[in-house]
Parts: sequence; structure tokens; C-alpha cells
Amino acid sequence: MVFDKARKLILKHISVVIAASLGIIVSLVILPLVIVSINLVVKNGEKKFTEQEVIRVENLIHNEIERTSRSLGDWSSWNDTYEFAVIQNQDFVENNLFADTFINLDINAIIILNKSHQIIYTNYFDDKSQSISDSPIDFSLLLKEYPELTDTNTLGGIKGLASIQDQLMIIASNPILTSQNEGPPTGNIIFIKTLSPHRINDFSKITLRQLGINPVNASFMDNLKIPEPSILNNSIYVFPKNMDIITGYKYLSDLHNNPIMVLNVDSPRDLFIQGRTTKVIVIVILMVLILFISIITYFLYNHLIESREHRLEEEIAAEKLESARLNALELEKRVIERTRELEIKNKDLEAFNYTVSHDLKSPLRGISGYTTLLINDHSDQLDATGMDYLQKIHASAFRMDQLIQDLLTYTKTNRNQITKSHVNLDELCVTLLLEYEEEIKKRNILITKEFDSESLFIDRDGIALVLRNLLDNAIKFTKNNPNPNIAFKCKTDERKATISISDNGVGFDSKFQKQIFDIFERLHLAEEYPGTGIGLALVKKTMERFGGNVYAESQIGVGSTFYLEIPI
Repeated sequence: MVFDKARKLILKHISVVIAASLGIIVSLVILPLVIVSINLVVKNGEKKFTEQEVIRVENLIHNEIERTSRSLGDWSSWNDTYEFAVIQNQDFVENNLFADTFINLDINAIIILNKSHQIIYTNYFDDKSQSISDSPIDFSLLLKEYPELTDTNTLGGIKGLASIQDQLMIIASNPILTSQNEGPPTGNIIFIKTLSPHRINDFSKITLRQLGINPVNASFMDNLKIPEPSILNNSIYVFPKNMDIITGYKYLSDLHNNPIMVLNVDSPRDLFIQGRTTKVIVIVILMVLILFISIITYFLYNHLIESREHRLEEEIAAEKLESARLNALELEKRVIERTRELEIKNKDLEAFNYTVSHDLKSPLRGISGYTTLLINDHSDQLDATGMDYLQKIHASAFRMDQLIQDLLTYTKTNRNQITKSHVNLDELCVTLLLEYEEEIKKRNILITKEFDSESLFIDRDGIALVLRNLLDNAIKFTKNNPNPNIAFKCKTDERKATISISDNGVGFDSKFQKQIFDIFERLHLAEEYPGTGIGLALVKKTMERFGGNVYAESQIGVGSTFYLEIPI
């Protein structure tokens, strides 16, 4: 009783129900999609923006490295420096190496070495006190850690980042030459620019971003989930600190390409804030649109429902009749077109087969015959080189003939009629093995057979062609194994029979499992293992005609196993 009343009430107000349902459904579908899309856009935008900011700061550091290297170039190619490295005259130090020099060069330390790699001058300038002071860096330890800084043979010099005693620095080293950039070098001069808090603060002012440059073993990293250098590699790790700040982290490497410091750049989350505002605006707009759509739906449905009921049956009947007529015409047209295409393709294929078998094979027989006559009757008139050429021509003609024959077999495969019968698998294997009896005895190949079921209902010629090709491959690719083994197996279940042919030959890389079944695809040179590259393609094509499947498993140096899956 209650159910009937509810049904009648719904039918009476069906337009309202449909309009309300449509609004609810659209809201449940569209709103989550819009929110997720905006969040995704904001997340990707924040990540890209932060990465660009990190790259911008990294470029600033590289520019500092280049600037330090250029400044060093003026000092390393100067006759006064060249002379000082030889005689260590104190006039050079007093006239040139004072506090203003470090300020003008914007560096913290200068090291000068003689040609014996001995330190003949060092001095350190403190950024904070703006004066020359004791160095916090053990320069001897630095040169020991980075011996390439003492190399006088690198004319372009050495430049990059370095770290010693938890001191991070920009460093550049050049061999000391004359003002004409001539040698021989009398030593090395090294400029050092420490990445101190004072300098990092200067970088922050330039980039308008809060920066941090810390050793990789800094304690602050313990509280972050920054991936290890081997995992992060040269990428940038982006991590939102809070609702207002997002940070990008990147490892920077030293002269030895070892990650020694972590660069972090803080950026304001402007896009995140804009995204929140956008979501509110979009949700309000969508809700208004959904309400508007629901109202329109109510009036449209209420207006159309009466007239549609009167025309519905008649229109459906007419549409079905017309659809059936058009489908019949289209189907008839397609059948005629496909029949015509198949006839043309069959004629082209027959013409191709005739050309291959007559026009191509006839010249080959002539080449093979005449080379045989030359080898047999006139070999005494040719030297060893001539005989070698003739034999290669004869072998090439034979391979070409074999290739043509395999191509003919491959193109005829689809036209061969499938005639199924009960085939004794063991007897078929014995027949195939007789074709290779001489080579099997000569190489003492061990043949084993293990069949769950010896009888298969299948096309005999087709399965014989498949097994013959796989057996030929197994014999061919085990020729370098002193103890060759070939195993035939057949296992059956309710759905299929699976025949496998295994060998302990050279094998192949598993990444070529599909590629080997493509026509003309070879993994070995023809001189190593003769063949046309058609055999496995023919196997695959034949198995597809059976409605079956073929695949292989192999390991280089261990052997291969080919599996034939045949539907029962």
C-alpha cells in the first residue's frame, strides 16, 4: 500500500524528480572532478615554479663560479704572479695582496703554489669582520682532498664546488703563466669563495628568496624526507613546509661529482592561495549553473513528455525498419567489396608466386649449375682466391634458392587447406628425426620424448611443418655444444595441448622473445648459423591458423625452449 502511494506520487511529479536527480548527479560528478583538477593544477604548478626557482638559484651559483674563474684568469696570466711563484718576492704580496684585493675580487682566500706543489702564499679574508684573519680552512687538507687543484697541465683550469671540514666553498685553480699565456707554468694560483651565512644572505637578497646551503650531513636533514642522492640524482625535491611556504631541495656536487651540499629555496605559496580562492568561486558558479540546468530540465521534460509518448512507438518502429534496411545494404556492400579485394589479393599472390618460382629460380639454377661446373672441371685453372670466390658464389646462390623456397612456403600458408585428423605425435617425431638421422648420429645428439597424450586432432602437414622448423633450429644452435640434448614434451589439460621443444644450445636474450618470430628477423650472422629468418615466422603464422599460440623461453649459454599451445 505504501509502495503504491510512493510510486504514484513519484509518477505525478516525475519532472521534479528527474530535475532534482540530474542536479544531484551532476553535483556529485562535476564538483569532485573540478576540485581534484584544480588541486592537481595547483600542485603541478607549485612544483614547476619551485623547480624553476631552485634552477634559478643554482644558475646564480654557477655564475659565481664562472665569475671567480674569470677573476682568477687575470691573476694567473700575469708576469708579476709568474715571477712571484719563482722567487717569492715580498713586494708582490705587499703591493697586491691586501684586504681591498679580497673585497674587490669578492673572494675569501688565495693560495699560491710553486711548481713543486708547495704552498708559498695563503691568506684568508673574513666576510663578517671585513678583515684578513686566521683561516678556518686547512689548506693542506684541502689540496690533499682535491689534488687536481695542483695540476699545472690543465690550461683551462679547475673550477666548481668543494667541501672540507664542513666548509662549503666555490673554488677555482689555474696554472700560473706569463701575460702572454705562455709557459712553462711556475705553479698554481687558487681562489676560494666560502658559502658562508653572510654570502648566502647576499644571494637571498639578489634572488628575493630565502636560501639555504648546507652540507649533506647537516642535522636539519634528519627531520626531512629528502631522498638519498643516489635516488634523487639530479632532480629537485619539492616539499611544502606549511600553508605559506614551499621549499625545493637539490643536491650540489663537488669537483669529484660527489653530492656535498643541499641547496634549499623557500618560495611563497601564492598559487596555492589563489587555488583556494578559485575553488570557492568555481564551486559557487557551478552550483548556480547546476540549479539553472535543473530548472530548465524540469520545464523541458514536462513539456516534451506528453507529445513524446504519442510519437514514441511509431518513431521506434520506423527507426528500426530503416536501421535494418541500411544495415542490410551496408552488409551486402561490404561483402561484395571484401570478396572483390580477396579475389584481387589472391590473383596478386598467385602472380607473385609464379614470378618467384619461375623468373627468379631459373637464373639461380643457372648460377648454381655453372659454378658447380667451374669448381668440378676447372678448379686446376684457378688459384685459391678464385676458388674461394666461386665457392662463395655457389653458397650465396644456394642460400638465395633456400630463401625463395621459404618465402613461397610462407606465402602459401594461408591458402593451404586445414585438414584435421588424429596424428600420433610419437610417430610424427620419429619421421622428422629420420630426416636428420645422419647428423644426430654424427654429433651424438641425445633425443628424449615425454608425451602425456600421443594423439592430437590437428592438421598433420601443418604441425609437421612447425615441428620440423623447431627441430632444425634446435639441431643448428647446439652445434657448438659437445653434449647436445633435445627434448620433446607434450602436456594436456581440459583446454589445450602444450608441446615443447627444448635444447641446450646458445640461447638468446629474453628481451627478443617476440622479435624472433618476425619475418627475416635474425639474432646471429648467417656465417655463424645459416638460415633465412623465415622459419619462426612460418611457425607463428601456422599456429595462428590453428587458433593456437607459440612463445619461447631462453637464457644465453643455457638453451631455449619453444612452446606450442594448441586448443583441444
